Formats: sequence, structure tokens, C-alpha cells
Amino acid sequence: MLKKSVKINLSNGFHIRPATKFIKKAKKFLCNIQIKLKNNIVDAKSLLQIQTLGISNGDNITIITDGIDEFKALNSLVNLIKSLKE
Repeated sequence: MLKKSVKINLSNGFHIRPATKFIKKAKKFLCNIQIKLKNNIVDAKSLLQIQTLGISNGDNITIITDGIDEFKALNSLVNLIKSLKE
């Protein structure tokens, strides 16, 4: 299991459009992927679950990967979040 925190730098937060990009990339990997915000952990391959977190601009989320391609998944998803623009 791997974990990495990343800050959300999107003025509108992690809304539908960036979350959908994230999910499409996450679904390419075989490992389990979760997002943690404060004490809540959700499946990172589910738009509905991600939206329940209400991730806002400035929030630090933790991406958790566990499985065969966990290292590649973690790096790819962290880089995606860092590259997202409004």
C-alpha cells in the first residue's frame, strides 16, 4: 500500500470535470485506489463517492493505492492533480 498527499489548487474545488478526468485515469489501473479527506475514505473510481467528500480549493487529499500497479497509479494520479487547471 502506498500513500501520498496532494493539495487541490482549483478555484472551484474538485468538481465534476476534474473528478471525471481523475476517475478515467484511475480506472486504467488494476489496483485499488482510494481518496482520503480528513477522516473520510472513498473509492477513487466512483464519481458519486468522490463528490460526497466535497473537496474544496486548498484541501489536502491523500491518494491511497494498493495492488499490482500501485506505484505507477499513485505517481500518475498525483501528477494529474498537479497538472489540472480550471
